[in-house]
Amino acid sequence: MKTNTANEILINATMVSQDDWSQIYEFVINDTMRVVECVRVESLSDGIIYPVKDFAQTLHNTLFELNHVRVNPRQDNQVIIESLTKTLAEIGVIVHNPPGPEMMSSTYKPLGEITENVRFYLTESGKCVFMCPNAKLKLMKHPSADNVTMLQPPTKS
Repeated sequence: MKTNTANEILINATMVSQDDWSQIYEFVINDTMRVVECVRVESLSDGIIYPVKDFAQTLHNTLFELNHVRVNPRQDNQVIIESLTKTLAEIGVIVHNPPGPEMMSSTYKPLGEITENVRFYLTESGKCVFMCPNAKLKLMKHPSADNVTMLQPPTKS
């Protein structure tokens, strides 16, 4: 049986706010980390969700914290998982214990275990910009200048 390749993944996130009232959102993002669809979740167990129209404008620059990801169990999710894993690695977040392709749809953590809390916001075009408040950045000498330094995430050992 041939399985279609998934180009999208669902991420569940909490809006970061100063009050104690939390709002949960779910975003369908594609392999370029752009939001394709967005809903606000009132009750996941009861299936109460509300579509967010014009999410790029409505939620532009709103900060979210990643809770978990879900995959389509009827598709091959390896490509989209690799794309998200690469994006997280660029900000210094390492994914441990990723499941194999045959286990991806049956595990609670289809991405694997991440080393840090991950936050993100949406640009006006709907692209997710991921950030990690705890990633350990290190000072590196700029390759083309003697007196310029830059911060970059640590590399895998």
